[in-house]
Amino acid sequence: MLEVLCGSKNIQKILIFLLINGKCYGTQLHKLLKSSLTPIQKALSRLERAGIIMSDYEGKTRLYQFNPTFPLLEELELLLKKAYTLLPAYEKGDYYIAKEERAIDQEKKNQIVMELWQRLLLVKRLTFHARSKSKEEGGWNGKGKGEVSIAKEGNTVLIFTEKGIWEGSQGKEIVFSNVFRWTLDRTTAMISLEHLRRGADNPVFLFHLAPSSNRSLSSIDSHLCEGDAYFGRIFLDRQVLRLNWRVIGPKKNEEIDYYYS
Repeated sequence: MLEVLCGSKNIQKILIFLLINGKCYGTQLHKLLKSSLTPIQKALSRLERAGIIMSDYEGKTRLYQFNPTFPLLEELELLLKKAYTLLPAYEKGDYYIAKEERAIDQEKKNQIVMELWQRLLLVKRLTFHARSKSKEEGGWNGKGKGEVSIAKEGNTVLIFTEKGIWEGSQGKEIVFSNVFRWTLDRTTAMISLEHLRRGADNPVFLFHLAPSSNRSLSSIDSHLCEGDAYFGRIFLDRQVLRLNWRVIGPKKNEEIDYYYS
């Protein structure tokens, strides 16, 4: 895709990874993108010499990020968003850094899923923070809070009706409402999440959540909506359920943290 323009498949991978995650280091790219370390390091050096990225040390780790003074950064971001949109669906998830899958036996997976389910039943309120990773105007920057009412449909379906106030980065307040459907599948040890903005009979499927560590569940694939890819990960924190959303597409590069309590 961009390989012809970049002159290297590794440079394309690095640039898309930075678009989505903001920072990276060599061995991280080597593992997550399944590329040899030496070519990755050479590509990072080439990009830094060109002034496209910059690096600094965090402890003993050399971290790379986009150089904010690069004069074509905004144009580059638009190109990378389009390139990401055109990737095959199975490749999109490779760039989402939330992956921390560990070997978890089936019994433990069932325990994690049921713990999440029991905690979802107790949710009464939410707060959230949205931040755009894009340089363009119009990103999702702001915060919100609201109440959650829950309706049960049998033992495996929960309907979350969320209502509250969204405050944008300029301080303007907007009333919001959302309806989500959570569905438990004990057989596969997964919980699916759907948005019901078109009604219960026309749900917008978002993703399946499956255990990825002892205290979290991650989307097993991205949801694609008009070119945008949606990923999610929910953390079983001590006091709250923290649902991290990532939305990446031609006009979006956003991250939202939901806190359910």
